[in-house]
Amino acid sequence: MTRRMTIAMMASLGLTLFSGSLAFAHEGHDHKVMGTITMAASDHVMLKTTDGKDVTIRVTKDTKVTRDKLAMKPQDVKVGTRVVVTAIEEKGVMKAKEILVGTETKPAAK
Repeated sequence: MTRRMTIAMMASLGLTLFSGSLAFAHEGHDHKVMGTITMAASDHVMLKTTDGKDVTIRVTKDTKVTRDKLAMKPQDVKVGTRVVVTAIEEKGVMKAKEILVGTETKPAAK
């Protein structure tokens, strides 16, 4: 085997291992999503993030929804309420682990 072939094989192996480790590093990673509720139902919430993006996050039976440490139902969160959602992405779907409910935003005075 020539030196050039050996270097090419090592580089290829290194890239393969590196790219695999990048994909694995994101699996099971928690995401924090902050924003304002635009719609809330028993199985999902929709919010506008602080950077203006619309996001839908699935709510499961294991999702904990709290306001001031008191449990509440996701569908009881009012439109315009600020939230912080801890979610995990699985197969392209964001699933909420925890929703911390803050205050409702007040419309701007005219």
